[in-house]
Amino acid sequence: MIRRLGDRYGLQNESLNLFSGGIDPAYSARIWLTKEAALSFHVSLLGPYYGIHLPGIPEEEPVAREVAREIEATYPDYQTIPPEIGNELVPDVDMYWSLMGKATIYVCLFSGVWTWVDP
Repeated sequence: MIRRLGDRYGLQNESLNLFSGGIDPAYSARIWLTKEAALSFHVSLLGPYYGIHLPGIPEEEPVAREVAREIEATYPDYQTIPPEIGNELVPDVDMYWSLMGKATIYVCLFSGVWTWVDP
């Protein structure tokens, strides 16, 4: 899936650390839409969920739809998490990328990489 998307877009794979023993809970990648703005997406290894983090620019919509189609074709039972759930704080969770009580469901399922693209 990453390779197919990388063939069509300027893609930066954020999951390479997993192959060297990293501990992120998701596959993550970034697609550059402009020189300054990127869409990032994450496919959780912990459960059947994925997330697409949008930068809020007009160019994002067709790319986001294509990324969602690729993810759903590769992982048929996976679904997105609505922001009202994904942005909920998880109490009593301390992770190397999030302070105690500051981790969201998105961060727990997708890692701190989720926070690398500002909406």
